Amino acid sequence: MSAFIYKTLLGYNILMQIKINKIFDYAAIASGLILFSLAILTFCDVFGRRFFNSPVAGTIEIVEFGIALVAFLAMPRAFFLNAHVSADFIKNIDNKTLQNFITFFRFLLMLIVMSFVAYGTTKEAFAFFKNGRVTIDLELSFYPFYFASALAMWLSVIAIILWFLKTIFEKNKL
Repeated sequence: MSAFIYKTLLGYNILMQIKINKIFDYAAIASGLILFSLAILTFCDVFGRRFFNSPVAGTIEIVEFGIALVAFLAMPRAFFLNAHVSADFIKNIDNKTLQNFITFFRFLLMLIVMSFVAYGTTKEAFAFFKNGRVTIDLELSFYPFYFASALAMWLSVIAIILWFLKTIFEKNKL
């Protein structure tokens, strides 16, 4: 029975390294491209405002939505790689049982928080889809941005689960 579990986890680990990791990398690349585009848009807005007395219309709206997408698209990779800023005093504990408890507690806390945030954003996206609200300047619909953010948050939930499985697999080395 344990050989079957080992082979299953080993196959999962290989699949995770090849396929799943790429999705999180692509989300992070999209985040970077959006951030770069927002920087160019902001430069054009400031340049146009200063030298031509004509700012780019809707810059504030686009930057507000874009920054949210940047943050939420970058999160799955950070969760998966455990690349968050953390306090090192917790990592220096030698007791393996306590380390496992802290890992499980972190997993549970991150999973609950991100699940609620993802669920709430998804619910809001459907509400905006139904009522058809738009932004003031450009009259952009709210729902595509909310759906994109919700998708990125659900990717974060998946990344949290995969991080936990990977961590347990590495710590126990079945």
